[in-house]
Amino acid sequence: MEEAIPVEILERYIKGNCTPDEVEQVKTWYRSFDRNDDYVSGISLAEEKALEEKLYNHILELIGEQPGEEENDDIEADQLPRRSIFSRWYAVAGAAAALLIAGTLYIFTTHHQQLAKNETAANVTTKQIQSITNNSDQVYKAVLPDHSIVWLKPNSQLTYPEVFDTKSRMVTIAGEGFFEVTKNPDCPFIINSPSIITKVWGTSFLVHDNNRGSAAEVSVMTGKVSVSVKKSDNNSEPSLKLEQGEVMLYPHQKVVYLADQKLLKPETEGAADENAMQIWKHINLSFENKPIRDIVPVLNSKFHVHIVVKNEMLNRYILNADMTGLNLPDVLEALKKSLNINYEISDDGIELK
Repeated sequence: MEEAIPVEILERYIKGNCTPDEVEQVKTWYRSFDRNDDYVSGISLAEEKALEEKLYNHILELIGEQPGEEENDDIEADQLPRRSIFSRWYAVAGAAAALLIAGTLYIFTTHHQQLAKNETAANVTTKQIQSITNNSDQVYKAVLPDHSIVWLKPNSQLTYPEVFDTKSRMVTIAGEGFFEVTKNPDCPFIINSPSIITKVWGTSFLVHDNNRGSAAEVSVMTGKVSVSVKKSDNNSEPSLKLEQGEVMLYPHQKVVYLADQKLLKPETEGAADENAMQIWKHINLSFENKPIRDIVPVLNSKFHVHIVVKNEMLNRYILNADMTGLNLPDVLEALKKSLNINYEISDDGIELK
């Protein structure tokens, strides 16, 4: 159905005072009803007759006659001037049209208002929540609405709204993910995980927290974050400010949450932690007509990882690429797309297939 037109135009149309453009507007609007439910097509014949009689009687009341009132006792109907008969007919038809238009307008206006209310309510309840579960053996790169990036490890889940709130950017993670957060001091970035709450005051850090482990941890690469133990009331909104009991972390620091003690234990990263974080660093790499057998040792050295090639044929593949500013997951994705190489992450390292 076309959008409802102003009642003033309908009144002018009934009185014959519309401009040609307004006449066409009314006709277009009227024809649009053919594509919609007329709300009476499903009633029975008896109900239709009763409705017709009721409308007819109401029309007569509008033009000043009562049902059953005679036209004229002294003049036969067939003796009335034809113009008078047609004028009477147009008066009745005009009133009927006015009732039809007003009634239909009310029905459709009410109908669309209700639909709008229902749609608004649905949007409020769902709020377009996005959920990503990484069931693969690879790292999944998720780009958030504010252009922050989350590198989601295998068997991890990330949930976030399609549009962030104006006061805060809240996401939920279960598992392990490395965050590169877009700076916005006026809109804090808050990560809700099973055991802890992480508030971002910097840029890049690692969150590892799931429902299966006895501990959770947050490690900071750049900037600073604060971590607090999650309250027993899971429905409570995290505070947007730094509160008492939160542990502030700076680069090369981490905090471990001990579930059995419900305690946050700050630590300074050791060599093992530094190596684990190395895969997230953006480094400059360039390969010119190099086979995979020569590239793998470079990647192992730069990112402190253990990459092995499972298929000997892959070692003969030649790569010519500029990988400036990429981290290891980016490099692996580049290999996957350019050379059609697959990979799998396990506790023992990374396998190229």
